[in-house]
Amino acid sequence: MLVPTVSHVMQQMKGAATKKAGFPIWQTRFFDHIIRDERDYLIRAEYIESNPARWAEDEYNPDL
Repeated sequence: MLVPTVSHVMQQMKGAATKKAGFPIWQTRFFDHIIRDERDYLIRAEYIESNPARWAEDEYNPDL
């Protein structure tokens, strides 16, 4: 049995969500990052946690 790659999992997840929505809802690419230490982890966690608050200014926000 082959172990799925992150890219393959993302492709499958995006495809399923797009099919259910009936139109594309994802950006075309994603960027993975290997977390190397606790500082790096905290930086990424803060980005993920605060990201929704930046949606109002995001270039992909259709309400702009």
